Amino acid sequence: MKQGRSAWRIYARGGSGWTSRPGSPSRSRVGGWRPDDIRGPESCAANGLSSICGTTPSSRIFVPIKNAMINLQRKNGLMSTSRSLLIFMLQAGASAPAILVLASSPQARAQSPETLPTIEVGPQRAATGKARSTDPSAQSYIREQAQSTLKLAAPIHDVPLSVQFVTRRVIEERQALTVRQAIETVSGVESSNAFPGSLSFRIRGFNDAGANLRDGFRETSNQQDVQGIDRIEVLKGPASVLYGGSVASGGVVNIVTKTPLDANFLHVDIASGSYGLVRPTFDLNRDLTGDHSLLMRLDGAIDRSHTIKQFGEQENVFLNPSILWRATEQDTLLLRGQWFNSGFSYGAYQAPLAQQTLALPLSFSYMDPNQSQSHKDAERVSLEWTHKFDSGVKLRVGMNVSDVNYSLGTDRFSRLSVAANGYTLSRSVQSGPAWVQDYDWQNELSGSFTTGPLQHDWLVGAEAYWSLNHTIGYAVAVPTLNLLSPVYDVAIGAPKLSSNTRSRVGDFAGYVQDFVTLAPQWRLLAGVRYDSITTSSLNQLSATPWSLNHAQRFSPRFGLNFEPIPDTALYFNWSNSFVPTTSTTSSGSPLPPSASQQWEVGVKQKAFDNRVQATLALYQLTRSNVPTTDPTNSLYSVASGLQRSRGVELDVAGEIAPGWNIVLSYAHTLAKVLQDNRLPVGDLLAGVPRHSGNLWTTYEFQPDSSLHGFGLGAGLRAETQREAALPNTFLLPGYVRLDASAWYRFDVGRQPFKLQVNFQNMTNRQIYDTDGAFTLRPMQPFTAIAKLSTEF
Repeated sequence: MKQGRSAWRIYARGGSGWTSRPGSPSRSRVGGWRPDDIRGPESCAANGLSSICGTTPSSRIFVPIKNAMINLQRKNGLMSTSRSLLIFMLQAGASAPAILVLASSPQARAQSPETLPTIEVGPQRAATGKARSTDPSAQSYIREQAQSTLKLAAPIHDVPLSVQFVTRRVIEERQALTVRQAIETVSGVESSNAFPGSLSFRIRGFNDAGANLRDGFRETSNQQDVQGIDRIEVLKGPASVLYGGSVASGGVVNIVTKTPLDANFLHVDIASGSYGLVRPTFDLNRDLTGDHSLLMRLDGAIDRSHTIKQFGEQENVFLNPSILWRATEQDTLLLRGQWFNSGFSYGAYQAPLAQQTLALPLSFSYMDPNQSQSHKDAERVSLEWTHKFDSGVKLRVGMNVSDVNYSLGTDRFSRLSVAANGYTLSRSVQSGPAWVQDYDWQNELSGSFTTGPLQHDWLVGAEAYWSLNHTIGYAVAVPTLNLLSPVYDVAIGAPKLSSNTRSRVGDFAGYVQDFVTLAPQWRLLAGVRYDSITTSSLNQLSATPWSLNHAQRFSPRFGLNFEPIPDTALYFNWSNSFVPTTSTTSSGSPLPPSASQQWEVGVKQKAFDNRVQATLALYQLTRSNVPTTDPTNSLYSVASGLQRSRGVELDVAGEIAPGWNIVLSYAHTLAKVLQDNRLPVGDLLAGVPRHSGNLWTTYEFQPDSSLHGFGLGAGLRAETQREAALPNTFLLPGYVRLDASAWYRFDVGRQPFKLQVNFQNMTNRQIYDTDGAFTLRPMQPFTAIAKLSTEF
């Protein structure tokens, strides 16, 4: 038996009796139950069992199971017997008893589990009867794995990459209503100023992405309400090795949506707050067959509110259905859908990129009430089939199709510019329809094998991806606005066709990845991807043909992880990526893709019995071949730009004491221009603060307290001043924003309720984000939100 890879044998008892099999990375379903994978002391440590696995190699561990392994050591403690027996009660509502037995010695495996007592399990309730959510994703501030993003079933502590999470519990306790609010807890990541509601991010100083991820699929058209989010996974650094050339140089954000669970519940809540907010939501999960083979989940939201500016309002309707079918012991199909309809005031999210804006109140409107509202309608369907061969090899085939139709009203400004007199605002409007479609087809094989003392967890994949974009623009004349004495209710001009463009991206790729356990303390991650990518664009108002740009690139990645002492890991990684471009030279030749290269070292630490995770990272990230203006012909570009980001990032999350949770992040980022034909060398990239940080902490009183049921939360976010534009012209001021929350859990009869109140930006700081080129975006001022929740 190899050290650190004990050959556990798994026994599971469910509705169909006892079954046993050797422990392996795959999972099996026994009588409707799916035990989590336990492969040895490393996995035991990841699940809070190190005190047993590490000291009693011949022990048996008995674990009731349901959807996932919860922290066994903390729930009901250890019941010491001659076999070091650990039993804890299953969280939330099982309909049949289930026991998982792990035996790590021939003597233990020889003993029959039939003599074990049956443990009946039911809904978990605290001593006072106050119920907790049956959704396990809402229970913790941390997660052990990021399989959706890394395509690897390994603890992130063992992986030589910086990976951070925003869990469902963090989203709910902060009462984040948008993805841009939710992502604030991650260091070095900010939502950039783009389409309202779109998922565009500035990561480690760079915002050059054409796409982000949803459930591991690339999308440029992604639209997402937070009600449908299970968690957010953030992979720092270039990610072309797995996702090609459409993701950002600084990293990738993966929105993981809710999927069916082995439970029956209905969660309903309604929120109301500042600016006329009314937001009812629901989350319904059902076992349709009673044996956990066919499950469904449907969650949705309606969101109505005014904007912080005059004449602005929004109304969103969101539905997120999914079905999970365990067709056989080896085959699983997961079908996801989504529909998101939104009416919104585009201009309410725009302000002039000028210093005069900072002197005006956030409520000042640059729109006119006669400008028409914008609308969008987003649909998405994905299907994943997973087959597990007897050899342990897993096949995954996935297809994702998303479509967004925009009807951009005359409230969408293409430019806002302040005249030299400092108070006359010129307003340019570009309205019209736009269509964005994404198709992503992924095929992957994964498994494990050994070569001598080395353990390999491998992945081989092929991907085909297409993105289509069609935009028709109409120029609309809008009178100028006097910022000192504004006059509204003016006449809006008739729309005139000004543009009709199409663009396409096609990417065919193959990739391999190997995660190698070299020794109990050493792990290596290596991978490479080959992309053949074609980008094209067409201006249908001109007689010019399609402009084509074809590129073929290899994207490698290498990383090493060393654990000198338990719970402490040192890591190093190097990676590169590319972003294709449609720009051409004056001779008509396509520009090469911009390229990125990163070096990173860091430390990962687990503490407080593995309830807290921390990552400290130091990195240097360089972008080359950045398209920049041709000095001999300003209508064309040359690939001579060079930009660099250097930084230090710290992320800490978890439960430091019973009931006391914390998320702490800090980033020091220096992102600047090193070489360019147009931009001044040494200028800092727009919107990137030198120092930024976030703190969010909550405490929920425990059952032995007379205040049991009450919880409190407090947080702050701070950023130093940052450049508003590139080239640098003026600074956006730094700020410190304070947030707070309080909640109370109570029962009416046996019906559980939770009343929660959140206060955001309590000091009402005036905060702006920037796109660095055209507009500023006002951030939310003081806001109060109250929410009442219950679960059936």
